[in-house]
Amino acid sequence: MVEPHQITSQSEAVAVASRLTGLDELSEKISARFTTVTEDYTPFLSKQLIGSQAWQVEFENVSLRLESAIPGYQDQFQRKFIVLIDRNTGQLLSITSKFEGKDPDMRPIASGESAEEQLRAEEETYHGLPDEEPKIGFLDALDIVLSDGIGSPFLAKEIYASYVMHSRMDSEPRPVWIVTLRGLPPMPARGPYGDSIPVWQRNHMRNIIDAMTGESLFATNSPQPD
Repeated sequence: MVEPHQITSQSEAVAVASRLTGLDELSEKISARFTTVTEDYTPFLSKQLIGSQAWQVEFENVSLRLESAIPGYQDQFQRKFIVLIDRNTGQLLSITSKFEGKDPDMRPIASGESAEEQLRAEEETYHGLPDEEPKIGFLDALDIVLSDGIGSPFLAKEIYASYVMHSRMDSEPRPVWIVTLRGLPPMPARGPYGDSIPVWQRNHMRNIIDAMTGESLFATNSPQPD
């Protein structure tokens, strides 16, 4: 367990982000700068995270390589990951990799408030940021999504991830990776009128992975975009 502490330099910010994500092994260029969080989509937590002082660590020219992939399989995209680390505690705030092109079927991601309302209806709650670092790193979580979850990280145009304390229904809160894949090939829709469901409702998936055991807990296309 790493005790929360203030991150005082770019090099330390890069080291923390690299330890939590493993992206340094895939990136051709890494940089870090101090910032204030002005935008966040994490349900239940977005209001407290906006305004946080953070280190923004950027991992550029990333092509994903995952152990469960077919040998020689190539990532479909060249990615840039932005990792936000709380300056005062060293906790992970978010990981984002946004699509720089245009996809008319990819709606804007749900706001934190909208996502919270949808998840409350499904008895899901994000309780806060864990004090303990995950035993399963971000790249390992992506690999678990590929092998045991729903949706391929290789085919996702965008990837959003959070490390939070999470509960569902009456379960005890536990540290999990929330990995949202956006811009996926649309999931097949069931039923006689399945094809009438818009692509923008079927081209994203949120996977929940136990960050200590690596168990794939469940996957859902909720919350829907705004």
